[in-house]
Amino acid sequence: MRRFTPAIAAVFCLGLATPGGAEGDPKPSLLDLVTVDGIAESLASIAISALRTQMEVEYEHLQTDILRGTVALTGVTLRPQLPHDRARQCEITVQRVSVDLGQPAAAFGVATISSTMVGANAAIACVPRDVGLGLRSAGYNAIEVDRLTYEAEYVHSTGEIRVNGSAAVNDLAILDLEAAGAVLPRLDQFGLPGDPAIRVRRAVVGLQDQGGWDRLSSLIPENLRQPEVIQGLGTEELTNMLSNNGTRALTATERRFIDDLMEHVAGFVREPGEITIEAQLPEGGIVLEPEIYERPEELLQALAPDARIAPLAQSELLDAGILARLDSGDVSATERLTLARALLNGSGVPRAEALVPDILSPLVEGGGAEAAEAALLTAQAQAGTDPATAYRNTLIASAGRQPGAIAMLDRLEERLTTLQVIAAQDAHLQAQGAGADLLPGDDIRAVRARALAYFTGLGAPRSYRQAYYFALIAEAAGDIGARPLREDIENRFENRGAELRAAWADLRSEIQTRALANWIERDLADRYSKAD
Repeated sequence: MRRFTPAIAAVFCLGLATPGGAEGDPKPSLLDLVTVDGIAESLASIAISALRTQMEVEYEHLQTDILRGTVALTGVTLRPQLPHDRARQCEITVQRVSVDLGQPAAAFGVATISSTMVGANAAIACVPRDVGLGLRSAGYNAIEVDRLTYEAEYVHSTGEIRVNGSAAVNDLAILDLEAAGAVLPRLDQFGLPGDPAIRVRRAVVGLQDQGGWDRLSSLIPENLRQPEVIQGLGTEELTNMLSNNGTRALTATERRFIDDLMEHVAGFVREPGEITIEAQLPEGGIVLEPEIYERPEELLQALAPDARIAPLAQSELLDAGILARLDSGDVSATERLTLARALLNGSGVPRAEALVPDILSPLVEGGGAEAAEAALLTAQAQAGTDPATAYRNTLIASAGRQPGAIAMLDRLEERLTTLQVIAAQDAHLQAQGAGADLLPGDDIRAVRARALAYFTGLGAPRSYRQAYYFALIAEAAGDIGARPLREDIENRFENRGAELRAAWADLRSEIQTRALANWIERDLADRYSKAD
C-alpha cells in the first residue's frame, strides 16, 4: 500500500489550486460574493420580511451604504391592516424613505439616528372614519406629505438626548418640534429605583399654516368662526382642563399662558400664519420629577411655555451692523465674542467658522481679560482644518482656566503627533516668556502643584517638559505625591513607536540633567530640608 507522503499531499493541493482542469469563465471568489454592503442589504431584507407580518410591503429598490450608515428604499407601497378599514382601501405610497445611523467617525462622540420620508401619499381610508369624513368634507381626497423627518442624537459625554422632527403636509400645515434633555435616575420612597426624572434644556413646537385653515374652517358654522368667539371658547376649555373643571385655582403662569396662547390663536384666525410654543428655561435647564411631568398642570407650571408667532431664535438674529463695522474696527470686545459664537454655531447668522480667527485675533494678541475665551473660540474654529494652530490657541485658553479648554487639548492631541505637541508647547512657552525653573519658598507641595498644572494645562500652559522637570524636583525633595505624577508623565510617552521612544529618551535625559544641575547649583536640598 502506497503511503500518503507530504510530497504527494503538496502535489494534490497544487492540483486543486491550479485551473488546469477547469474550463469556462473565471468564477468569483468568496470575498467577491460576501461584501459588507451585501450583508447589510441582507439584514435590511430580513427586517422588511419581519415587517410583512404586520402589513403588506412592496418596494422597487433597496440601497445600503454601510460606510455612511444609510439604508434607503424607493418606490415603497404599504398596505396596513387597520380595524376601521375592513374593505382594505388604505394604501400608502412613498417615493423614498431612508434611515441614517450616522457615520462611524461622527458616532464616536454622538450617536445619531435619523429617518427621512419624502413624497408620501396616504388614502383617506387610512385615518379613522370620523376624521376621514371631515377631511373629505374639507376637500382632501388624500393626505400628501411632502417630507417627514425625524432625528435623535445621544451625546456620549453628557448623556443628553436631542430630538428634532418636522412634517410638511401639502395644502395643510408644517409641524416642527425640537427638544433636548437628559434622563436622570431617581429613587422612590422605599429607596428603590423608581421612575426617572428628566432634565429639560429645550422644548419648542411650531405650526405653520399651508392652506389648511381655509379648508377646515369651512366645516365650522359661520357664527363660531369669528376670532373673538374662538378665543373665548378656547380660553374656557383650557381653563376647565387645567383647573380640573374648576376644582383647582389656576396659577399666574397658567393664566398668562392661556391668555397669551388664545390671543395668538385669534390672530392666527384673522391672518393664518404661524404659532410657536416654546418653554422658557434657564441656561442649565430644569429637572422634572415624575410627579411633575405626569400631570399637565404641573408640567405647564414648570416649563412656563410662551406662545409666539415664531421661535425665540428668530427674534434674536444678529445685528447686521456689527458685521458692517468690522472693516472700520469700531467693534467692542463683547461684540467680537458675540459675533464669533454666532458664526461658530450658525445662530442668527450663517455659519462661517473660517472668519472667526481674523475677528478674534485682536483679542488674542492683546492679552486682555477676553483673551482666554477668544483663544478657545479661535481654536474651535481651527480644529477641523489646522489642529496645530488650534492647539497653540488652546494653550492660551487653558492657562486662563477657560472651561472646555482641557477637553479641547486632549481632542487635538489625538490628531497631532507627540513631537508636534511638544514643539507647540515649547514655542508657546518661549513666546509667553514662561517656564521659570524654580518657585519661591520652600513648599514642595507647591512644586508638585506646578508640575500638575503644567501636565494637565489647568492653571498653566500645558507643557510636558516643564511638568516633568517640576515633578523631578518635588520627588527629590521628598514629596510623597510626586512619584505617581512623575510616572504618569513618563507613561504618557510609552508604546508610541520607536521614533518617539528615541526622542523621549533624549528629552528625558535633557530634563533630568537640568533638574540635577539646578538641585546642586542652587542648593535645593538645603531649601526644602525639614529637620525636626
